Amino acid sequence: MAALLIGFVVVASAVIWRRSYGITQARHMADLDRRIVQLEAERGRLAALIRDESSRTQLGPIVQQLGMRIPDDRQVRSIPRGTQP
Repeated sequence: MAALLIGFVVVASAVIWRRSYGITQARHMADLDRRIVQLEAERGRLAALIRDESSRTQLGPIVQQLGMRIPDDRQVRSIPRGTQP
């Protein structure tokens, strides 16, 4: 009878530990999912910032301050940007 009781306690303890471990891992995965969403939003923000800062209207005054010549429109070729994965 004692062996049966000890076996029950061991099995119950293992089940409780497994569930606790699963809950901890689920929380960790949820934290990682939130971090992924934050990083994707940051990537989008940075891509927009790069696009805005590399426009001709933003670069024009800087080019003039550096003493560089601004090409006229027939000397410029616009290449469409590829989409990021």
